[in-house]
Amino acid sequence: MNYPNAPFPIPKSILLQKLRGFLNEDIGFGDITSSMIPVQEQGSAKIKAKSSGILAGMEEAQLLFEDNNIKVTSLTQDGNEVNKDEIIMELQGNLRTILMVERTALNFLMKLSSIASSTNDVITKLRKENLTTIIAATRKTTPGFTYFEKKAVFLGGGDVHRWNLSDMILLKNTHLKYYQGDIAKLLTKTKEQTSFSKKIEIEIENPKNIPLAIQHGADIIMLDNMTPDQIRKTLSDLSPSKHIIFEASGNINTKNILEYAQAGVDVISTSSLIFHPHKIMDFSLRLV
Repeated sequence: MNYPNAPFPIPKSILLQKLRGFLNEDIGFGDITSSMIPVQEQGSAKIKAKSSGILAGMEEAQLLFEDNNIKVTSLTQDGNEVNKDEIIMELQGNLRTILMVERTALNFLMKLSSIASSTNDVITKLRKENLTTIIAATRKTTPGFTYFEKKAVFLGGGDVHRWNLSDMILLKNTHLKYYQGDIAKLLTKTKEQTSFSKKIEIEIENPKNIPLAIQHGADIIMLDNMTPDQIRKTLSDLSPSKHIIFEASGNINTKNILEYAQAGVDVISTSSLIFHPHKIMDFSLRLV
């Protein structure tokens, strides 16, 4: 298998361990339907795209089949555009095995390609308006599936944001509540305990607190649950701060994301691309 531009490579053994767990969940105590096919029967199959978009999940599908002794010929790769009715993968081997792996492999292709395609669709619309806003995922992901979902966002042209809690400091209103709303005290304590290698982001709900957050060392300001008009006014009222990144988050979806980008933020983070992709990709496997 050759994926020269595969993002976030992890050892094959670790990736296979994850994939085997998903396949084991589907097979249970055995595929009683495929037992209707003679155990030694060999054959071929093709996987076809039933819709057009950005491909994601090829690596996972290929590994699932190859790990079960099915010969795979991949005709494209993750991150590429795929057209409706395009054959993306050819399979050869034991028919029972092909059919046992089929659904798990197709589920990866459908779910991840839907995320990648939806992300790419949003970014394409923004770029047509000459907007450079970064579209990022959040940590609102499916437990146990974060790696794959965020990888799909990346393949669609988006940013993964934080993979987990150890990636970056993100001070939310719950942390600030403990410090009784004292932003200066919270940020001072955070700077004392945080490595130089980690950025510090703080969630701000009242625009009046932004200068204080900048003064005490915040690298990123999250404008939380503000309307585009509120964000536009907030940014226009601020003195230039060339080292500060402004991020918008909260109640942002594909219907209003362009308006938020036009408000002037550097980053928009949303969970809608993962949990509510608007471009649905479908794939089918057929024996030949």
